[in-house]
Amino acid sequence: MAAVSIVSAVEPDSSPGPGPMQCYRIGLLGDLNCSWEPLGDSRTPSTLHFQSQKYISPYSHLNRTQVVAVPTGQSWVTIPREQFTEFDTLLVWGAEADGPLWPPISVDLETRVKLDAPRLCPDINFSEDDPLETTVHWAPPTLRPHQKDMVCQFYYRRCQEEAWTLLEPELKSIPLTPVEIQDLELATGYEMSGRCRMQVEEDLWGEWSPILSFQTPPSAPKDMWVSGNLCGTTAEQEALLLWKAPGPCVQMSYRVQFRVEGRELLQEGIPCCNSSIPAQAEWAGVSAVNARNQEIFTNLSLACSGSAPHDVAVSSTSDSKELLVTWQQGAGELWEHVVDWARDGDPPENLSWVWLPPGNLSVLLPGNFEKGVPYQIRVTTVSPWGLSPAPSVWGFIEELAPLMGPELWRLQDAPSGIPTIAWGEVPRHQLRGHLTHYTLCVKSETRSLVCLNVSGGTQNVTLPNLHWGTCELWMTASTIAGQGPPGPSIQLHLPDNTLKWKVLPGVLLLCGVPLMGLVLATSGRCVHLWHKVLPHWVWEKVPDPAKSNSVQPHIEEELQAQPLVDVPILEVQEIEPLPGMEPSQPPAALDSGYEKHFLPTPEELGLLATPRPQVLA
Repeated sequence: MAAVSIVSAVEPDSSPGPGPMQCYRIGLLGDLNCSWEPLGDSRTPSTLHFQSQKYISPYSHLNRTQVVAVPTGQSWVTIPREQFTEFDTLLVWGAEADGPLWPPISVDLETRVKLDAPRLCPDINFSEDDPLETTVHWAPPTLRPHQKDMVCQFYYRRCQEEAWTLLEPELKSIPLTPVEIQDLELATGYEMSGRCRMQVEEDLWGEWSPILSFQTPPSAPKDMWVSGNLCGTTAEQEALLLWKAPGPCVQMSYRVQFRVEGRELLQEGIPCCNSSIPAQAEWAGVSAVNARNQEIFTNLSLACSGSAPHDVAVSSTSDSKELLVTWQQGAGELWEHVVDWARDGDPPENLSWVWLPPGNLSVLLPGNFEKGVPYQIRVTTVSPWGLSPAPSVWGFIEELAPLMGPELWRLQDAPSGIPTIAWGEVPRHQLRGHLTHYTLCVKSETRSLVCLNVSGGTQNVTLPNLHWGTCELWMTASTIAGQGPPGPSIQLHLPDNTLKWKVLPGVLLLCGVPLMGLVLATSGRCVHLWHKVLPHWVWEKVPDPAKSNSVQPHIEEELQAQPLVDVPILEVQEIEPLPGMEPSQPPAALDSGYEKHFLPTPEELGLLATPRPQVLA
């Protein structure tokens, strides 16, 4: 009786909304769960009281107040299903030793239920016509006889996206109708989930159903492109036909068709999303296996035709998040353009591209561009007759200073002996920007450090002013962001260039003495100097003019040519030869050119007298 008087003394709170305590059943056949927020005065209930309001009888135990102990420090408690009657309505409150802590609340065990999740059927049907639609069948949580109506809502989203889209309107369990999803895209993965509540309990939603994943029918790719320069003079790399992936959570295979010199080549079951382009291919098309319409191909002309864009320029936006590409239209009609780009070093299949309608001469490239990383960008004119690409350019979202310097080596010296130095290019990913210039530095043992800037288009340089001795050389590269560290250094060992001037007098002296002797030897006026100046092996072989018979013919000729003059008369006494002696033979005349060259004239020997003038009596 005391418990009844306590309950009747407090008016029950029929509001199930937010308050000091909330109670609901866990499922249609589950326990009763009650929870509360801590009170402002830090008091917490030590017991939870509940009493039946529907089955009241003075002769029944159901009208008794039942008590459940609350563990210390706990803000929730569960009342087992065995302690209350189905379809009953309970009064529930929390209390301390001195009485209730808050007004009791009324709990309808038939409607105050947190429902289980609905069940979604995995068999999904799609419409045959556009726009693409589907219907999903479902079943509500466990139904009981005379079950009150439920309301369910369903959400869907693209696979791996975060935001869910609510499907309107909410559906009731009676009558049961399937879920309809409209405006779906082909070759796309989707996810779906739902939850339910009792119609009268607007704030108490049940559990979410497990996510149901499904894929719409496959279709041909939206667009395609080529990786590699089909119109170049040399094959830089294998040309690939690329197409956009259908999206996450989609598994598809494709049919690829090429036209090569008038013949059709068909490849079946090609995985996403590239295929090698045969040589001399003129046209390509791609369709999806098991597509709704097998005859639909996404096609592209692979011929090289048309006027290429020019003046392609790349710059970064002010916030350094996007690359702006601009160009000028080629000659002729306006056609579509394709701008493709790839990070330096990425494989060909990682190429990104965007199609632009005729008349568009600029584009902001989307993507997560990194500072200091080079991106190769190409603009191509696309016409019905083929492709016409402009030369590719390199762009940076933000340039940085280089990470290394060039490597030096010594080339063969110039004929004059001046050393020549060459160097290699810094790898593009280490350069991290557009090269502005090089800086070559020289440090020797006897002179201070000297550096000079070299044009970025130069790959070698001669160094005529290097000082003799050992010197060390290194080089740095620079971009607009600054100068990088020096590259590997080399050492040069240069001989003393002044040594030849020290040796030259001695060389001239050694060469001059024989030359002077040769001059003296060819001159007959310096005979008395031969033995003083010339080596003995020269003057000893010079013939004696007084003993040479090569002059006798000259003497006779001179004697015959003299006019008659008065001369002293000399008496000549014949001397008979001694017995046994034979007259001596005159020596043979020497007609050697060598002797004639060195022998003096008769006048020089004094053998001929100077003619006197004749005096007439």
